[in-house]
Amino acid sequence: MDTALHFRRFEFKYLLNKAEESRIKRYLARYMVPDPQAHKTGSYEVVSLYFDSPAFYYYHEKTDGIKKRKKIRLRTYRTENAFSHDVFFEIKRKIDAVVLKDRFSFDRGRYVSFMEQWNLTGVPHLNDDKNVSKILHEFDWERRLRSISPKILVAYEREPFLGKYNQHVRITFDRAIRAREDDNLFYAGDEWEDVSRGKTVMEIKFTGLLPFYITKVIHLFNLERVAFSKYCNSVDACGSLSYKDSSSRTLFSVQNNFNHFQPIWNLL
Repeated sequence: MDTALHFRRFEFKYLLNKAEESRIKRYLARYMVPDPQAHKTGSYEVVSLYFDSPAFYYYHEKTDGIKKRKKIRLRTYRTENAFSHDVFFEIKRKIDAVVLKDRFSFDRGRYVSFMEQWNLTGVPHLNDDKNVSKILHEFDWERRLRSISPKILVAYEREPFLGKYNQHVRITFDRAIRAREDDNLFYAGDEWEDVSRGKTVMEIKFTGLLPFYITKVIHLFNLERVAFSKYCNSVDACGSLSYKDSSSRTLFSVQNNFNHFQPIWNLL
């Protein structure tokens, strides 16, 4: 699992069927190794709780093709049906294929307090960190401006690989993507909506130049890059917008005009 607190990288996504996934992994075996963070199973479950406004502002940023956009979410991991004790707060910004992510972690006990009070006061190692303080300030700004709250819970199995000779290259295979309308990051039930429809999302994540073997895989298997958003597809699968009328689109347009008033770190 990715524990970096801040990074900037490129992300390319491809949708694969099971046969394509198997062939590509066999080809990459000479260049990639399993990510050691995946433990002995070779994979782990990613669970994310996404925030959005009543009018689904962030959803419409993506579907309307806004180049500079963001997502706010809480994330945890599960291995062999056991949840991690850590919760990650993330703000993920995207400009086309460039991803900038800020995140910090806190324990599950603080998660309960955060969900009740929307702050993390009294946690010295967080409040004394200027970068964390900046992230929390941005969250508070978004919460007050757009009335954001937890909307969609998304979970999937991730099988990650790292470059054998280049640690700045990471490829993940995400399958069994599912979602539900919920505000509980630690939901452990079985009632989910299917999102991936039997497909696997392969994500190529890298900094610097794309390695030759990745370029060769793309051409060899005739892969077509897709703009697959787990969050947006989950909103669609859950039917979360089915009751919305045209007023939500008007509200999104009005809110979008406030972008130039956002804090300066939003522009980085």
